[in-house]
Amino acid sequence: MTKIRFQLAPKPTPAEKATQGKSGFVPVATRWIIERSNAWMERCKSLVKNFERTLDHATAKSHLCFIRLMLKRLAYG
Repeated sequence: MTKIRFQLAPKPTPAEKATQGKSGFVPVATRWIIERSNAWMERCKSLVKNFERTLDHATAKSHLCFIRLMLKRLAYG
């Protein structure tokens, strides 16, 4: 098994948000990509990622979900 390691961008501190003139929720680019991908996978009705018996089966279902998303985007342009 190969572990995937990546470094997330840190959340902005309240002082950094104040200097930018922002308040409340401020999306961080790296975190936003991951959350958006998770939301797309949740919309795939056939995906039940928490109950798959093998990693290969779960991986195949997630690949099918993203292929379905890509085909849908190509069709509607």
